[in-house]
Amino acid sequence: MTQDMKPDMSCYPYRRKGLYFILTLPFLIVMGVVFVYLWSFTPVLSLVLLLLYLATCYFQAYCCAYQDCPYIGGFCPAVVGIMPASWIAKLLYRKGIRKSEKLFNLNAGIAFAAMFGMIFLPVYWIYKLGVWYVVGYIGFLVAYYLVFMLTVCPACAIRGTCPGGKLQGWVLEK
Repeated sequence: MTQDMKPDMSCYPYRRKGLYFILTLPFLIVMGVVFVYLWSFTPVLSLVLLLLYLATCYFQAYCCAYQDCPYIGGFCPAVVGIMPASWIAKLLYRKGIRKSEKLFNLNAGIAFAAMFGMIFLPVYWIYKLGVWYVVGYIGFLVAYYLVFMLTVCPACAIRGTCPGGKLQGWVLEK
């Protein structure tokens, strides 16, 4: 990540909000169903899932501030519905941020690991329902990410610095 990259302000404010919600609401509904399902085993699993989501938002907030994201404090087309990161960034970094590429990489890594954990924590318990449920869950996630990257990311102001936006750019160039 380089500090030299600036957000593409021609994409601010984000204009594809309807598309964003069409993609994100089903994802959040699936994760809500998974939350309730995990609760049937033990509330601890559901709380871990929630904590992973909140950790993703918290650590992403530093990345938002570091990148001078124009969406801070408002609508943000964030993947997996981590829009609260935008509000957390406004709350935590309203007086400024000590920019450090090392801290950015650390926070981005933790946010990614937490998101990865949130997505894959339920797989074992979903498998208890049957292998086809796991196939459906993974298939849904893959479809969500592909459609998100190909439709939301191209119109995002930070697609040049966001890992998802960079991946989308690389995929489309190939």
